[in-house]
Amino acid sequence: MASFHKLKNVLMLAFHWILHGAGATDTCQVTVTQPRFQEADYSIHTVFLTCTFSASGCSPSPPQVLWFRFLTKKHEDLCTPGCTDQQKYKVHLSENNILLQINNLTVDDNAVYICGVAFSDSSSPHSKQTGDGTVLTKAG
Repeated sequence: MASFHKLKNVLMLAFHWILHGAGATDTCQVTVTQPRFQEADYSIHTVFLTCTFSASGCSPSPPQVLWFRFLTKKHEDLCTPGCTDQQKYKVHLSENNILLQINNLTVDDNAVYICGVAFSDSSSPHSKQTGDGTVLTKAG
């Protein structure tokens, strides 16, 4: 588990580097929450992973939303912000709720999914945050 936390810290550094922007909104603070676990029955073919965020002192423009996943030995950028496989993944954003839709779900999709929210027009270090991750498990 220590290696997961180490990878998450590296991902956060990359996340800040990708989305770092300069702006006047220096008080922007974002909090991101995700459920710890989500299980899918073997008969489920589409799943929605949830992520919620709160933002204070941020610009009224919608944030950038990113999704990553950690597999056993590597991480993948799924939607940063555009999805790499638009047939497999779709992001839905409404108000402060973000859903990652995963289609054609298989056991190969078992992983830790991390949601990121960034107000890239802010220079505040708290304007770009990730959740702690959701462990997705599909029964074989």
